[in-house]
Amino acid sequence: MAFAASLSGLNGASTAIDIIGNNISNLQTVGFKTSKARFADVLAASLPGAPSAELASAGVSVAVTRRNEQGGVAQSDNPLDMAISGMGFFRLNKGGEITYSRDGRFQLAYDASSPDTRVLVNPTGRNVTGYPATYATDPQGVIVTAGAPQDISIDLVMPASATSQVSLGVSLDARSAPPLTAPFDPANPLSYNSATGLTVYDDAGAAHDLRMYFAKPGAGNVWDLHTTLDGGSQTGPVNVGFGTDGLLATTMPLAAQTYALGSGGSLSVALDFTGTVQYGQTFHVDSMTQDGWREGTIDSSSGFSVGNDGVIVGYYTNGQSRKVAQLVLANFINPDAMIGLGDSQWRANEDPVRGSGEEILDVPGGRLGGNGLGSIQGWATEQSNVDLNAELVALIEQQRNYQASAQTFKILDEVMQNLANMGR
Repeated sequence: MAFAASLSGLNGASTAIDIIGNNISNLQTVGFKTSKARFADVLAASLPGAPSAELASAGVSVAVTRRNEQGGVAQSDNPLDMAISGMGFFRLNKGGEITYSRDGRFQLAYDASSPDTRVLVNPTGRNVTGYPATYATDPQGVIVTAGAPQDISIDLVMPASATSQVSLGVSLDARSAPPLTAPFDPANPLSYNSATGLTVYDDAGAAHDLRMYFAKPGAGNVWDLHTTLDGGSQTGPVNVGFGTDGLLATTMPLAAQTYALGSGGSLSVALDFTGTVQYGQTFHVDSMTQDGWREGTIDSSSGFSVGNDGVIVGYYTNGQSRKVAQLVLANFINPDAMIGLGDSQWRANEDPVRGSGEEILDVPGGRLGGNGLGSIQGWATEQSNVDLNAELVALIEQQRNYQASAQTFKILDEVMQNLANMGR
């Protein structure tokens, strides 16, 4: 029995040294979690007739546990790199096999089903899961965080959208006299008082020049508005009136103005001059916006940002941005029981007694009254939680334990040799 106890000590110390060596070798591994050897004594079966208090020790047993404490966060040069601050794991999928990781080094991979689509994957090619954005009701994206998470797929192309409204805030000069010539002619600056313009877009994303001309026909507080598109299609005049205080009196927006397009079809644009005033000062433009855009694409190397809530926003070459997806995080009642797979990944342990429990899903940061999962930090990765100093101290301790067990084994061997010699 003494030999068995000594041998178990050797094996236990050897196992602990292996664990420590693995921890040290993964000091720079993103998302790695330290393991630790836990020792417990083993009691031998009692001799027949001996009281239970006289049980003898039969050595030591070793169990391996994982420390899930937060690792340090380091900045990266990839906008799709992510670190979890707090509880939870990234949820990954490959062919229906779900795994979990704290390694947030993500990148885009080609989607064979669509040349303009990319899927978000981890370093081993597993798909990151979450919830997609839809654009039917809001061109900036709506994300419904319900139902089963899906593989995150990102459309690199944003379709063109026709301009439907122009918002313009200008200051018209109340001191202006009527134009010197009439009728209005966009080619004759003497037939209007002031003008401005901007670029608008049709359904195909083609750009057009919309010009707006203001002419004051008399001494009152009413102005005539004329508009042209690409110097051709023309509308107006439309009356725009002001009160004696110089503030806009006409209800906005004006009825949509419809313009014929040179390529066929038409473009209808509502004009909203809310904020326009008439004061005794030189004409100037205070604000001017329109709600259309041409087709745009994402520069896959830098065209993203990730919020604390895991919402991924894409930035397109047409100057627009929109939500593309939201990550989901997973956690377990007993995450320490998860089974390691290598590559900083784990799977659920389905043991009904000592398992990890059922998967708990939520968006990063949790919901009000929810599960309180961690938040996401973009342009960053979570480093290994290995404490090198502690591991080196533990290594020295286990080396001494191994040497002591080996010495015990050697002494027992000498005792047995002496006993054998005495019997000769």
